[in-house]
Amino acid sequence: MPLHVAKYERRDSADRNQLGIAALEACRAARENPGVVSSLYYWINTDEIAIITDAEPGAWGQGSGNAPTTRSIKALFTLADLAKNTSSETWVDARGGSETYKVSES
Repeated sequence: MPLHVAKYERRDSADRNQLGIAALEACRAARENPGVVSSLYYWINTDEIAIITDAEPGAWGQGSGNAPTTRSIKALFTLADLAKNTSSETWVDARGGSETYKVSES
């Protein structure tokens, strides 16, 4: 299953505790979406967090075709008020990568 990894850097005016609470809410909200298996956040350093969301293929993220829940949208805007999104990546597991490559050969 793909992992969706998003990194956020704390804004200078943001409280670290509020950032942690906002990240936790974003994870909880993500887990309510169909096809999302897990969503957790991690502190990278004192000013940066990463949210890693494990979801079924096509179930989460930009271009998935699934509309996020109202709670997810609210949580992401709250997070954006406290931190700047610095990167967003989708990591595909070995099986998914191999399957995608095989399709490209046909």
